[in-house]
Amino acid sequence: MISERFYVYLQRPDSGEWVTVGRYQGATGADGSTSGEFRYAPSYVAAGHTWSIDPVSLPFHPDRRWNAPRYRGLHDALRDACPDSWGQTVLQREHGLPAGTPPVRYLMLAGNDERWGALAVGTSKTPSVAALRKPRLTQLDALSRELRAMAEGRPAIVGTLRKRLIHTSSLGGARPKTTIRDDEGRAWLVKPRLASDTADVPRLEHATRLWGTACGLNFAQTVLHSGDEFSALRVLRFDRDGERRLMCVSAATLLQTEYPGGAPGETSRWSYPRLAEELQRIGAPLEDRMELFGRMVFNAVCGNDDDHVRNHAVVYRAQEGRWRLAPAFDAVPNTAEMPARLAMQLSAGRFDISRESVLADAARFGFDSRPKAERHLNELLARIEVAFDTEEAALDPDWRRELRGRVVAVLRK
Repeated sequence: MISERFYVYLQRPDSGEWVTVGRYQGATGADGSTSGEFRYAPSYVAAGHTWSIDPVSLPFHPDRRWNAPRYRGLHDALRDACPDSWGQTVLQREHGLPAGTPPVRYLMLAGNDERWGALAVGTSKTPSVAALRKPRLTQLDALSRELRAMAEGRPAIVGTLRKRLIHTSSLGGARPKTTIRDDEGRAWLVKPRLASDTADVPRLEHATRLWGTACGLNFAQTVLHSGDEFSALRVLRFDRDGERRLMCVSAATLLQTEYPGGAPGETSRWSYPRLAEELQRIGAPLEDRMELFGRMVFNAVCGNDDDHVRNHAVVYRAQEGRWRLAPAFDAVPNTAEMPARLAMQLSAGRFDISRESVLADAARFGFDSRPKAERHLNELLARIEVAFDTEEAALDPDWRRELRGRVVAVLRK
Protein backbone atom coordinates (compact mmCIF):
# COMPACT_ATOMS: atom_id res chain seq x y z
CA MET A 1 0.00 0.00 0.00
CA ILE A 2 1.35 3.42 -1.05
CA SER A 3 -0.13 6.36 0.84
CA GLU A 4 -0.20 10.00 -0.29
CA ARG A 5 -1.24 13.00 1.77
CA PHE A 6 -1.44 16.67 0.90
CA TYR A 7 -3.25 19.78 2.06
CA VAL A 8 -5.73 21.87 0.10
CA TYR A 9 -5.59 25.65 0.36
CA LEU A 10 -8.33 28.15 -0.44
CA GLN A 11 -8.19 31.86 -1.07
CA ARG A 12 -11.07 33.14 1.05
CA PRO A 13 -13.87 34.68 -1.06
CA ASP A 14 -14.35 37.54 1.41
CA SER A 15 -10.88 38.73 2.44
CA GLY A 16 -8.53 37.06 -0.04
CA GLU A 17 -6.56 35.46 2.80
CA TRP A 18 -5.14 32.01 2.07
CA VAL A 19 -6.32 29.32 4.49
CA THR A 20 -5.97 25.56 4.71
CA VAL A 21 -9.41 24.29 3.78
CA GLY A 22 -8.84 20.55 4.05
CA ARG A 23 -6.64 17.49 3.83
CA TYR A 24 -6.52 14.78 1.18
CA GLN A 25 -5.43 11.24 1.98
CA GLY A 26 -4.96 8.84 -0.92
CA ALA A 27 -3.82 5.25 -1.19
CA THR A 28 -2.76 2.89 -3.97
CA GLY A 29 -3.02 -0.82 -3.28
CA ALA A 30 -0.66 -3.55 -4.46
CA ASP A 31 -3.25 -4.48 -7.09
CA GLY A 32 -3.24 -0.94 -8.48
CA SER A 33 -6.57 0.05 -6.94
CA THR A 34 -6.80 3.67 -5.76
CA SER A 35 -8.86 5.50 -3.18
CA GLY A 36 -9.02 9.00 -1.77
CA GLU A 37 -10.51 10.76 1.22
CA PHE A 38 -11.07 14.47 1.92
CA ARG A 39 -12.04 16.18 5.14
CA TYR A 40 -12.37 19.83 6.03
CA ALA A 41 -9.47 20.94 8.23
CA PRO A 42 -10.08 21.35 11.99
CA SER A 43 -8.45 24.80 11.78
CA TYR A 44 -10.90 25.77 9.03
CA VAL A 45 -13.82 24.60 11.17
CA ALA A 46 -12.47 26.30 14.31
CA ALA A 47 -12.15 29.62 12.45
CA GLY A 48 -15.87 29.48 11.66
CA HIS A 49 -15.44 29.11 7.89
CA THR A 50 -18.24 27.26 6.10
CA TRP A 51 -17.53 27.72 2.37
CA SER A 52 -17.74 24.42 0.51
CA ILE A 53 -15.26 23.84 -2.29
CA ASP A 54 -17.84 21.70 -4.11
CA PRO A 55 -21.52 22.45 -3.33
CA VAL A 56 -22.70 19.04 -4.60
CA SER A 57 -20.15 16.36 -3.65
CA LEU A 58 -18.24 18.14 -0.83
CA PRO A 59 -20.78 20.27 1.06
CA PHE A 60 -19.29 21.69 4.22
CA HIS A 61 -19.46 19.32 7.17
CA PRO A 62 -17.14 19.74 10.18
CA ASP A 63 -16.58 16.03 10.84
CA ARG A 64 -17.38 13.97 7.78
CA ARG A 65 -14.73 12.24 5.67
CA TRP A 66 -15.65 12.27 1.98
CA ASN A 67 -14.57 9.45 -0.33
CA ALA A 68 -13.82 10.05 -4.00
CA PRO A 69 -15.92 7.82 -6.31
CA ARG A 70 -14.33 9.02 -9.56
CA TYR A 71 -10.97 9.89 -11.13
CA ARG A 72 -9.14 7.01 -9.49
CA GLY A 73 -9.59 8.37 -6.01
CA LEU A 74 -9.46 12.13 -6.66
CA HIS A 75 -12.43 14.31 -5.73
CA ASP A 76 -14.25 16.20 -8.47
CA ALA A 77 -13.30 19.69 -7.28
CA LEU A 78 -9.64 18.68 -7.06
CA ARG A 79 -9.82 17.16 -10.53
CA ASP A 80 -11.10 20.55 -11.71
CA ALA A 81 -7.83 22.02 -10.42
CA CYS A 82 -5.79 19.50 -12.45
CA PRO A 83 -4.45 20.15 -15.93
CA ASP A 84 -6.42 18.68 -18.81
CA SER A 85 -4.97 17.24 -22.00
CA TRP A 86 -2.63 20.14 -22.90
CA GLY A 87 -1.18 20.46 -19.40
CA GLN A 88 -0.91 16.70 -19.06
CA THR A 89 1.02 16.49 -22.33
CA VAL A 90 3.49 19.10 -21.07
CA LEU A 91 3.98 17.27 -17.78
CA GLN A 92 4.33 13.89 -19.50
CA ARG A 93 7.19 15.23 -21.63
CA GLU A 94 8.87 17.00 -18.73
CA HIS A 95 8.66 14.13 -16.21
CA GLY A 96 8.51 11.07 -18.46
CA LEU A 97 5.07 10.08 -17.21
CA PRO A 98 3.45 6.99 -18.75
CA ALA A 99 -0.04 6.79 -20.19
CA GLY A 100 -2.57 6.10 -17.46
CA THR A 101 -0.86 8.25 -14.83
CA PRO A 102 -3.45 8.95 -12.10
CA PRO A 103 -4.96 12.47 -12.02
CA VAL A 104 -3.62 13.04 -8.49
CA ARG A 105 -0.08 12.87 -9.88
CA TYR A 106 -0.82 15.66 -12.35
CA LEU A 107 -2.41 17.69 -9.56
CA MET A 108 0.77 17.56 -7.50
CA LEU A 109 3.18 18.20 -10.37
CA ALA A 110 1.36 21.20 -11.80
CA GLY A 111 2.24 24.62 -10.41
CA ASN A 112 -0.17 26.46 -8.13
CA ASP A 113 0.39 29.92 -9.55
CA GLU A 114 -1.99 29.67 -12.51
CA ARG A 115 -4.21 26.82 -11.34
CA TRP A 116 -7.89 27.17 -12.24
CA GLY A 117 -10.16 28.51 -9.50
CA ALA A 118 -9.24 29.43 -5.93
CA LEU A 119 -7.64 26.17 -4.77
CA ALA A 120 -3.98 25.29 -4.35
CA VAL A 121 -2.26 22.22 -2.92
CA GLY A 122 0.91 21.46 -0.98
CA THR A 123 2.53 19.27 1.63
CA SER A 124 2.68 21.96 4.33
CA LYS A 125 -0.15 22.35 6.84
CA THR A 126 -0.18 26.08 6.15
CA PRO A 127 -0.17 27.70 2.71
CA SER A 128 2.96 29.47 1.52
CA VAL A 129 1.61 32.61 -0.13
CA ALA A 130 5.03 33.46 -1.56
CA ALA A 131 4.98 30.21 -3.55
CA LEU A 132 1.68 31.24 -5.12
CA ARG A 133 3.03 34.48 -6.63
CA LYS A 134 5.07 34.31 -9.80
CA PRO A 135 6.40 36.91 -12.27
CA ARG A 136 3.94 38.05 -14.89
CA LEU A 137 4.15 37.02 -18.51
CA THR A 138 3.61 39.87 -20.97
CA GLN A 139 5.26 38.95 -24.29
CA LEU A 140 2.29 37.77 -26.31
CA ASP A 141 4.05 37.14 -29.62
CA ALA A 142 6.96 35.29 -27.97
CA LEU A 143 4.51 33.24 -25.91
CA SER A 144 2.51 32.31 -28.99
CA ARG A 145 5.62 31.12 -30.84
CA GLU A 146 6.81 29.09 -27.84
CA LEU A 147 3.40 27.51 -27.32
CA ARG A 148 3.24 26.48 -30.97
CA ALA A 149 6.73 24.98 -30.73
CA MET A 150 5.69 23.02 -27.64
CA ALA A 151 2.55 21.74 -29.35
CA GLU A 152 4.63 20.56 -32.33
CA GLY A 153 7.27 18.90 -30.14
CA ARG A 154 10.05 21.27 -31.28
CA PRO A 155 12.98 22.41 -29.09
CA ALA A 156 12.64 25.56 -27.01
CA ILE A 157 12.97 28.87 -28.82
CA VAL A 158 13.64 30.68 -25.54
CA GLY A 159 14.72 28.30 -22.80
CA THR A 160 13.68 30.47 -19.85
CA LEU A 161 10.25 31.02 -21.36
CA ARG A 162 9.82 27.30 -22.02
CA LYS A 163 10.57 26.53 -18.35
CA ARG A 164 8.03 29.11 -17.26
CA LEU A 165 5.36 27.66 -19.54
CA ILE A 166 6.01 24.17 -18.21
CA HIS A 167 5.50 25.49 -14.69
CA THR A 168 2.12 27.00 -15.69
CA SER A 169 0.82 23.74 -17.14
CA SER A 170 -2.07 23.57 -14.68
CA LEU A 171 -4.47 25.20 -17.12
CA GLY A 172 -7.11 22.96 -18.69
CA GLY A 173 -8.29 22.30 -22.21
CA ALA A 174 -6.84 20.61 -25.25
CA ARG A 175 -5.20 23.60 -26.98
CA PRO A 176 -1.88 25.17 -25.90
CA LYS A 177 -2.43 28.13 -23.61
CA THR A 178 -0.94 30.24 -20.87
CA THR A 179 -1.83 33.34 -18.85
CA ILE A 180 -0.63 36.91 -19.29
CA ARG A 181 -1.40 40.02 -17.26
CA ASP A 182 -2.31 43.36 -18.76
CA ASP A 183 -1.31 46.78 -17.41
CA GLU A 184 -4.37 46.77 -15.14
CA GLY A 185 -3.41 43.42 -13.61
CA ARG A 186 -6.20 41.47 -15.30
CA ALA A 187 -5.48 37.84 -16.19
CA TRP A 188 -6.01 36.64 -19.77
CA LEU A 189 -5.64 33.21 -21.35
CA VAL A 190 -3.59 33.24 -24.55
CA LYS A 191 -4.45 30.63 -27.19
CA PRO A 192 -2.44 30.76 -30.46
CA ARG A 193 -3.33 29.42 -33.87
CA LEU A 194 -1.58 26.12 -34.60
CA ALA A 195 0.01 24.95 -37.82
CA SER A 196 -2.37 21.97 -37.83
CA ASP A 197 -5.52 24.13 -37.68
CA THR A 198 -7.70 23.90 -40.78
CA ALA A 199 -9.24 27.28 -39.90
CA ASP A 200 -8.15 30.39 -38.06
CA VAL A 201 -9.52 29.10 -34.76
CA PRO A 202 -8.61 32.19 -32.68
CA ARG A 203 -10.48 34.43 -35.15
CA LEU A 204 -13.43 32.03 -35.27
CA GLU A 205 -13.69 31.84 -31.47
CA HIS A 206 -13.50 35.64 -31.20
CA ALA A 207 -16.22 36.09 -33.84
CA THR A 208 -18.40 33.51 -32.08
CA ARG A 209 -18.04 35.45 -28.82
CA LEU A 210 -19.03 38.71 -30.56
CA TRP A 211 -22.04 36.95 -32.07
CA GLY A 212 -23.12 35.38 -28.79
CA THR A 213 -22.72 38.63 -26.89
CA ALA A 214 -24.77 40.49 -29.51
CA CYS A 215 -27.55 37.93 -28.86
CA GLY A 216 -27.62 39.03 -25.23
CA LEU A 217 -25.71 36.04 -23.85
CA ASN A 218 -22.94 36.30 -21.25
CA PHE A 219 -19.61 35.38 -22.88
CA ALA A 220 -16.11 35.82 -21.49
CA GLN A 221 -14.42 38.87 -23.00
CA THR A 222 -11.95 38.19 -25.83
CA VAL A 223 -9.36 40.18 -27.79
CA LEU A 224 -8.01 38.98 -31.14
CA HIS A 225 -4.35 39.51 -32.07
CA SER A 226 -3.59 38.91 -35.71
CA GLY A 227 -0.31 39.55 -37.49
CA ASP A 228 1.68 38.39 -40.48
CA GLU A 229 3.16 35.40 -38.63
CA PHE A 230 0.60 34.46 -36.00
CA SER A 231 -2.96 34.70 -34.79
CA ALA A 232 -3.78 34.47 -31.10
CA LEU A 233 -6.78 35.01 -28.86
CA ARG A 234 -6.83 36.55 -25.42
CA VAL A 235 -9.71 35.39 -23.19
CA LEU A 236 -10.40 37.17 -19.90
CA ARG A 237 -10.23 34.67 -17.04
CA PHE A 238 -13.51 34.67 -15.12
CA ASP A 239 -11.85 32.86 -12.19
CA ARG A 240 -9.70 35.92 -11.46
CA ASP A 241 -10.47 39.40 -10.13
CA GLY A 242 -7.13 41.16 -10.30
CA GLU A 243 -4.88 39.16 -7.98
CA ARG A 244 -7.89 37.55 -6.29
CA ARG A 245 -8.81 33.98 -7.25
CA LEU A 246 -12.46 33.00 -7.39
CA MET A 247 -13.92 29.61 -6.44
CA CYS A 248 -15.12 27.68 -9.48
CA VAL A 249 -16.36 24.19 -10.25
CA SER A 250 -17.06 22.65 -13.63
CA ALA A 251 -20.36 21.27 -14.88
CA ALA A 252 -18.69 17.84 -14.73
CA THR A 253 -18.42 18.34 -10.98
CA LEU A 254 -21.99 19.59 -10.60
CA LEU A 255 -23.32 16.65 -12.62
CA GLN A 256 -21.04 14.16 -10.82
CA THR A 257 -19.76 12.76 -14.07
CA GLU A 258 -16.28 11.99 -15.33
CA TYR A 259 -14.63 13.78 -18.25
CA PRO A 260 -12.73 12.57 -20.11
CA GLY A 261 -13.16 8.83 -19.70
CA GLY A 262 -15.41 7.31 -17.12
CA ALA A 263 -17.62 4.25 -17.14
CA PRO A 264 -19.59 3.14 -20.23
CA GLY A 265 -22.67 5.29 -20.66
CA GLU A 266 -21.12 8.22 -18.78
CA THR A 267 -22.58 10.67 -21.29
CA SER A 268 -26.06 9.81 -20.03
CA ARG A 269 -25.32 12.32 -17.26
CA TRP A 270 -24.23 15.05 -19.69
CA SER A 271 -27.40 17.08 -19.89
CA TYR A 272 -28.39 20.74 -20.15
CA PRO A 273 -31.70 20.17 -18.30
CA ARG A 274 -29.92 18.32 -15.48
CA LEU A 275 -27.36 21.15 -15.28
CA ALA A 276 -30.22 23.66 -15.07
CA GLU A 277 -31.64 21.70 -12.13
CA GLU A 278 -28.25 21.66 -10.41
CA LEU A 279 -28.03 25.43 -10.83
CA GLN A 280 -31.35 25.74 -9.03
CA ARG A 281 -30.24 23.31 -6.32
CA ILE A 282 -27.07 25.27 -5.48
CA GLY A 283 -28.98 28.55 -5.27
CA ALA A 284 -28.34 30.18 -8.64
CA PRO A 285 -31.22 32.42 -9.78
CA LEU A 286 -33.71 31.71 -12.54
CA GLU A 287 -31.87 34.03 -14.91
CA ASP A 288 -28.92 31.62 -14.92
CA ARG A 289 -31.15 28.77 -16.08
CA MET A 290 -32.54 31.02 -18.81
CA GLU A 291 -28.97 31.92 -19.80
CA LEU A 292 -28.07 28.23 -19.99
CA PHE A 293 -31.09 27.58 -22.20
CA GLY A 294 -29.92 30.39 -24.49
CA ARG A 295 -26.40 28.96 -24.72
CA MET A 296 -27.78 25.54 -25.57
CA VAL A 297 -29.79 27.01 -28.44
CA PHE A 298 -26.85 29.14 -29.61
CA ASN A 299 -24.53 26.12 -29.66
CA ALA A 300 -27.11 24.21 -31.67
CA VAL A 301 -27.41 27.01 -34.23
CA CYS A 302 -23.70 27.70 -34.70
CA GLY A 303 -22.69 24.03 -34.55
CA ASN A 304 -20.52 24.10 -31.42
CA ASP A 305 -20.50 20.41 -30.52
CA ASP A 306 -17.51 20.79 -28.18
CA ASP A 307 -19.96 21.85 -25.47
CA HIS A 308 -18.93 19.05 -23.10
CA VAL A 309 -19.20 19.15 -19.31
CA ARG A 310 -15.83 20.83 -18.78
CA ASN A 311 -16.81 23.68 -21.05
CA HIS A 312 -19.44 24.91 -18.60
CA ALA A 313 -18.81 26.10 -15.05
CA VAL A 314 -20.09 28.03 -12.05
CA VAL A 315 -18.23 30.67 -10.07
CA TYR A 316 -18.80 31.78 -6.47
CA ARG A 317 -19.75 35.46 -6.21
CA ALA A 318 -18.77 36.62 -2.73
CA GLN A 319 -20.78 39.85 -2.98
CA GLU A 320 -23.92 37.75 -3.54
CA GLY A 321 -22.93 34.89 -1.26
CA ARG A 322 -23.89 32.28 -3.88
CA TRP A 323 -22.78 30.33 -6.93
CA ARG A 324 -23.56 31.73 -10.38
CA LEU A 325 -23.26 30.41 -13.91
CA ALA A 326 -19.85 31.44 -15.25
CA PRO A 327 -19.52 33.30 -18.57
CA ALA A 328 -19.55 31.11 -21.68
CA PHE A 329 -16.11 30.05 -22.89
CA ASP A 330 -14.46 27.76 -25.47
CA ALA A 331 -17.40 28.16 -27.83
CA VAL A 332 -16.15 27.39 -31.36
CA PRO A 333 -18.25 26.03 -34.26
CA ASN A 334 -17.22 22.65 -35.59
CA THR A 335 -14.72 23.50 -38.35
CA ALA A 336 -15.30 20.31 -40.38
CA GLU A 337 -19.09 20.15 -40.70
CA MET A 338 -22.41 21.19 -39.26
CA PRO A 339 -22.93 18.59 -36.49
CA ALA A 340 -26.25 16.80 -36.14
CA ARG A 341 -25.94 16.59 -32.34
CA LEU A 342 -24.31 18.27 -29.36
CA ALA A 343 -22.09 16.76 -26.67
CA MET A 344 -24.72 17.51 -24.01
CA GLN A 345 -28.33 16.30 -24.07
CA LEU A 346 -30.81 18.99 -25.04
CA SER A 347 -33.59 16.98 -23.37
CA ALA A 348 -33.79 13.59 -21.71
CA GLY A 349 -31.99 11.06 -23.89
CA ARG A 350 -31.77 13.42 -26.87
CA PHE A 351 -28.55 14.89 -28.21
CA ASP A 352 -29.96 15.68 -31.68
CA ILE A 353 -30.25 19.29 -32.83
CA SER A 354 -33.96 19.90 -33.40
CA ARG A 355 -36.72 22.17 -32.19
CA GLU A 356 -38.43 19.32 -30.35
CA SER A 357 -35.21 18.37 -28.52
CA VAL A 358 -34.85 21.96 -27.34
CA LEU A 359 -38.43 22.24 -26.10
CA ALA A 360 -39.09 18.77 -24.67
CA ASP A 361 -37.60 19.52 -21.23
CA ALA A 362 -38.10 23.29 -21.20
CA ALA A 363 -39.85 23.13 -17.81
CA ARG A 364 -36.59 22.03 -16.20
CA PHE A 365 -35.06 25.38 -17.19
CA GLY A 366 -37.84 27.26 -15.41
CA PHE A 367 -40.51 27.75 -18.07
CA ASP A 368 -43.97 27.28 -16.59
CA SER A 369 -45.68 26.34 -19.87
CA ARG A 370 -44.85 25.00 -23.31
CA PRO A 371 -46.27 28.09 -25.10
CA LYS A 372 -43.99 30.40 -23.07
CA ALA A 373 -40.99 28.25 -23.91
CA GLU A 374 -41.91 28.32 -27.62
CA ARG A 375 -42.27 32.12 -27.60
CA HIS A 376 -38.92 32.47 -25.83
CA LEU A 377 -37.26 30.15 -28.34
CA ASN A 378 -38.70 32.06 -31.30
CA GLU A 379 -37.50 35.36 -29.87
CA LEU A 380 -34.07 33.89 -29.17
CA LEU A 381 -33.71 32.51 -32.70
CA ALA A 382 -34.67 35.91 -34.10
CA ARG A 383 -32.01 37.60 -31.95
CA ILE A 384 -29.40 35.06 -33.07
CA GLU A 385 -30.19 35.78 -36.73
CA VAL A 386 -30.11 39.56 -36.31
CA ALA A 387 -26.92 39.38 -34.24
CA PHE A 388 -25.21 37.39 -36.96
CA ASP A 389 -26.01 40.14 -39.44
CA THR A 390 -24.33 42.71 -37.17
CA GLU A 391 -21.22 40.70 -36.33
CA GLU A 392 -20.47 38.68 -39.48
CA ALA A 393 -17.79 41.20 -40.54
CA ALA A 394 -15.50 39.60 -37.94
CA LEU A 395 -15.41 36.44 -40.08
CA ASP A 396 -13.65 35.78 -43.35
CA PRO A 397 -15.96 35.33 -46.39
CA ASP A 398 -15.92 31.51 -46.32
CA TRP A 399 -17.02 31.38 -42.70
CA ARG A 400 -19.66 34.03 -43.25
CA ARG A 401 -21.26 31.79 -45.87
CA GLU A 402 -20.84 28.65 -43.75
CA LEU A 403 -22.36 30.07 -40.58
CA ARG A 404 -25.10 31.89 -42.49
CA GLY A 405 -26.05 28.51 -43.94
CA ARG A 406 -26.15 26.97 -40.47
CA VAL A 407 -28.43 29.72 -39.17
CA VAL A 408 -30.83 29.27 -42.07
CA ALA A 409 -30.79 25.47 -41.76
CA VAL A 410 -31.67 25.54 -38.06
CA LEU A 411 -34.35 28.19 -38.48
CA ARG A 412 -36.09 25.99 -41.05
CA LYS A 413 -36.26 22.95 -38.75
